[in-house]
Amino acid sequence: MLTETSLCMGCMNDKTYDGPCKLCGYSDDDPFIPTYLEPKTLLSDRYIVGRLLSYNGEGATYIGYDKAAGTKVTIKEFMPDTLCSRKKGETEIVVNSKNSPLYKTYLSEFEDLNRTLMKLHGMTHIQAVLDVFLENNTCYAVFEFINGISLKTFLANSTGGLTWDQVKELFPPIFTTLSLAHQAGIIHRGISPQTIFVTDKMELKLTNFCISAARTTNTEIACEIFNGYAAPEQYADDRMNGTWTDVYGIAAVLYRVLTGTAPKESTSAAIVDMPEPMLVNRNVPTNVSKVIMHGMVSSPEQRTRSINDFVSRLFTPPKYSPAKSSAGSEGASPERVSPRVQKRLKKQEKERRKAIIVLAIAGVVLITFAIVFAIAMNGGFAPKPNEESSTTSTTTSTSSSKSTTTTTTTSTEPESSEPTSSEPLVIERILVPDFTDRKYQQTLEQYAGMFTFVPDFVYSDTHKRGYMYEQDIDEGEMLPRGSEIKVKVSNGPSAVPLPSYENIKGTKYAETLTELGIQFEIEEDYDWDVPEGYVIECNKDIGDIIDVKGGEKVIVYVSLGDD
Repeated sequence: MLTETSLCMGCMNDKTYDGPCKLCGYSDDDPFIPTYLEPKTLLSDRYIVGRLLSYNGEGATYIGYDKAAGTKVTIKEFMPDTLCSRKKGETEIVVNSKNSPLYKTYLSEFEDLNRTLMKLHGMTHIQAVLDVFLENNTCYAVFEFINGISLKTFLANSTGGLTWDQVKELFPPIFTTLSLAHQAGIIHRGISPQTIFVTDKMELKLTNFCISAARTTNTEIACEIFNGYAAPEQYADDRMNGTWTDVYGIAAVLYRVLTGTAPKESTSAAIVDMPEPMLVNRNVPTNVSKVIMHGMVSSPEQRTRSINDFVSRLFTPPKYSPAKSSAGSEGASPERVSPRVQKRLKKQEKERRKAIIVLAIAGVVLITFAIVFAIAMNGGFAPKPNEESSTTSTTTSTSSSKSTTTTTTTSTEPESSEPTSSEPLVIERILVPDFTDRKYQQTLEQYAGMFTFVPDFVYSDTHKRGYMYEQDIDEGEMLPRGSEIKVKVSNGPSAVPLPSYENIKGTKYAETLTELGIQFEIEEDYDWDVPEGYVIECNKDIGDIIDVKGGEKVIVYVSLGDD
């Protein structure tokens, strides 16, 4: 069913004039592929479908508009064109009779995947699933709309790559998010610069999760493979996909952003001769380079198996033992130590040998010092009796001769100020950014392991709920990793008007109240005039002022449908 609207179907902004949109150039006269939904199609009496954004073997993705929330969304429709079809002008999908069992299996997998993702709504670095519903003999998943561009476009528009310091700033939240998704049993299988988005706030979001069949070759639906980022097992028939498959993908992405060069296809013979990142870009740390290459090993059994293990190795520099670095020892071999470290170790070994020689001739040295000191005394350089010497003196009294001998020992600075410890202490310092006007929970996840935030939650009429607006450490300061930063976080206004609940599902209204900080209880009741699951009324009128700070509670009555 089509709906009348003044929205542009290309960008979902208001357009009250005829002709192409002045913002995106889309026109209602633009042709569309009849296999997919026609723009202005209304789904679930709530979502307006706009232009087609992309499609793959799993289905189609459209820009959309949520009438209830008044926001842009992204709508994904399950429609594997090898198993089903749609006639022009119709919304219902027709499944080929011989493919019906397989279609139902994949449809169920699509629904389960997106309902699981929907439960992970707190993970802000995954494109959030807002709704999942069945209609038109298929399933739809509604996602948040991301204001941003793909990492692929971002790199193309910038210098072509990122520094390791920039990667350390941007990627940790993605690592954490991916690890949590794996714990929930979700494997992405399509991590690439095309499926990672850079938002307008310079944050990364992982998008475009698909069912396994859409990301593995030789299945009954068309496969979407990102060459250079897909693991070898995705080209094989054994279906041995797992967490290690995503390790390959994220390692390949890091290879691309750090070197500015796309990795070779994993099934190509060229992958064997692909140079390490540090050989392409000498500014890539040696350890980082080797961890990335180990994440791209062809054999799943020999590859780093989990994201947690990959991240742990990525951010933990190897420890070298100079005492065991010589040939034939059990320590790290010279081939695995950077040239700079090898040079330092050789220097320390040379100094130790020199110290042994010095100790062997200590007697001769002491006699020499005594002679030099006597000459210095005869030359008039001796300190006055009451004058404190700047050097350290040791006085030895001999009772038999009643004489006093003073020996002056002068310490000499070593040739190098480098510590001679086999494991020098290195304190990593991190640049403090401006945290104001950022979401607290999102920032907490993004900077996990970098800073320890100490929040002070304050009710504020001028700052949005959940956003930080003050920090005790100024932007631009350099702090050791793990340092505490005190921040003020807004609890939102202490009192807010009750929002409208007309034609809104109880679950959605509960989310709205939660965002405003309003405490509530859900009570179900039968109502002839209100559809099941929708709000009937509240114990407060729309617009009534609710005392959020005082904990005033709202009772929300939700319809059970007809009695």
